[in-house]
Amino acid sequence: MSNVTLSIDDTLLSQSRDYAASQGTSLNGLIRQLLVKATTKHESQDWFGGFALVSEHTLGDSGGWKFNREEIYNDHI
Repeated sequence: MSNVTLSIDDTLLSQSRDYAASQGTSLNGLIRQLLVKATTKHESQDWFGGFALVSEHTLGDSGGWKFNREEIYNDHI
């Protein structure tokens, strides 16, 4: 795996680390997820490859959100 050096303002770096921690990942993991998302094809046959790449680097934490079928159904009517 290759290394990349970025120039980031100190305030943005601090805020980015805090955000990554709140998402249960590192800044490195967050940047990797964003790059995977940005470079993954959005074609229907390629959705699983993108999902697999992103899911390798996330904890899958919903933050307590629970699925509510009625709310989701009503949003699409």
